[in-house]
Amino acid sequence: MADDASPPAPDPAPAPVPPPPSPPPAPTVVSRKRSLPSVVWLVPVIALAVGISLVVNSLLQAGPHITIEFRTAEGLEAGKTEVRYKEVVVGRVDAVSLSEDRKRVIASVRLARSAASLAVEDTNFWVVRPRIGVGGISGLATLVSGAYIGADAGVSSEDRKAFVGLEVPPFVLRGEPGRSFVLRAPDLGSLDVGSPIFYRRTRVGRVVGYTLDAEKDELLVQIFIEAPYERLVNNRSRFWNASGFDFTLNASGLTVDTQALTSVIGGGVAFEHSDQATPDTKDEAEAAAGTRFWLFTNRKAAIAPPDGPPMRLRFVFDQSVRGLSVGSPIDFLGVEIGEVRAIRPGYDAEHKRYPMEVTADVHPLRLGAVRGALVEDGAGQRPAPARTPDQRRAERRELNLQLFQRLVENGLRAQLRTGNLLTGQMYVALDFIPKTRPARLAMADGVPEVPTVPGTLSDVQPQIAEIVAKINKVPFDDIGRDLRATLAQAREAIAKLSPEAQQSLAEVRKTLDALQGSLGKFDRNLLDPDAPVQRNVEQTMTDLQRAAQSLRVLTDYLQRHPESLLRGKPADPPLPSLENAR
Repeated sequence: MADDASPPAPDPAPAPVPPPPSPPPAPTVVSRKRSLPSVVWLVPVIALAVGISLVVNSLLQAGPHITIEFRTAEGLEAGKTEVRYKEVVVGRVDAVSLSEDRKRVIASVRLARSAASLAVEDTNFWVVRPRIGVGGISGLATLVSGAYIGADAGVSSEDRKAFVGLEVPPFVLRGEPGRSFVLRAPDLGSLDVGSPIFYRRTRVGRVVGYTLDAEKDELLVQIFIEAPYERLVNNRSRFWNASGFDFTLNASGLTVDTQALTSVIGGGVAFEHSDQATPDTKDEAEAAAGTRFWLFTNRKAAIAPPDGPPMRLRFVFDQSVRGLSVGSPIDFLGVEIGEVRAIRPGYDAEHKRYPMEVTADVHPLRLGAVRGALVEDGAGQRPAPARTPDQRRAERRELNLQLFQRLVENGLRAQLRTGNLLTGQMYVALDFIPKTRPARLAMADGVPEVPTVPGTLSDVQPQIAEIVAKINKVPFDDIGRDLRATLAQAREAIAKLSPEAQQSLAEVRKTLDALQGSLGKFDRNLLDPDAPVQRNVEQTMTDLQRAAQSLRVLTDYLQRHPESLLRGKPADPPLPSLENAR
């Protein structure tokens, strides 16, 4: 083990020390000439110049900045939503924010410089998106391109920066060819903005709005007739509500009147000229824009002659008015001159009765020549002085009272009659009833009252009731019991007489047999073929038969040729020869 151990290593020798470094040589300064900047710096300089030019150009091309308020931000997106005028992009939405009260949405729009004229007082903006309404489907193109803001340029000279957007597009754009009119209507019915207007079942316009005039208590419907159809509207044009179906059931049968299917669903208006006998309207002056027309309820009322102001009349009936309703016609000799306005029960304290009071509006102008013949109108014989509207109404009322006073003196009476047996509808007939007591036109609370007579049905009903009462008084039960007793007694009598009757019948039968044997012997002697009586009778019957046949032939000939009684029978034509027959 000790032999294997190695001896320790000796210490290394120290390293030699290097000599100190020599000092560096002094630098030599060499002067050089100044050179141009590097080409690399041209790139940022050019980019900066291009950016500055783009900014300047955008500032020069940019138009005014406006704000538009909308109810919601549906379809609006900053940086993408465009503003279009006649489908030309004239601006873009650059920001969308809420108003301070958080009730509206404000869209900041930068218009193009070329569209700076849109920022005026009466310019309208709205969001164009798909819409389905009475006027049809619009905005389908936005399903692909997205919603955008539409504009309708105003004509004002005053600038404006803040606008309130429309919730629906305007139905008439400025500059659209056509003409606007106004219809006065008692109610709107089924009409709505966008409802079509028809002329001879052809769409020529649309309803663009409506307002309620609180002072005159009437509805004003604004309509727009598109070019070139606005020339069809003149002073003879009559408009009526063509919504739905118009069913008429009268003596001529069932009549159904309607326009296009769109008017049935969403309402519509139709018009034509009042005198269709001369439909040429080229000589008529066209109606000016804004002209007002009356909107009638149906075509029949629209094309009827002018009725003039109505006159209020009153009728008192001492019978039931079941079947008479508000709107029932007032008939004068088959001509409808008015309609019922109110029905209410009254009270007659003197007679303890409850009469029915019927108030109606009639149009005296519908009487035509009757009114002209019975009314003495001195205004047509002398120049009429200037009169106020109240004076004209008072004179017209006086003439109408004079007219109906003359008619009542001539026997005019009001009577309830049945107009339809199936439905039981009734109407008030003004007719001249013969053999009536003289009467005059009475006045009740300032309303003239026309005398009345009972209706025909009310006369028949008491007679029928009287007949039924008399029939009810007949003792049918007692008569039946007496008849049954009589039959029973007859049956008992027949039963008692039955043996005697049978014996009598047997004796009668024997008598008849004996008589038949006697007649048989007589017949054999009388009906012998060789007997002279038999031969004479047969010959006489044969002669009578021939005579009857000859008389029948003569009668037939006289029926065909009655002139032979005067001229005689012509000669018979000759018979054809056998050769000709062959």
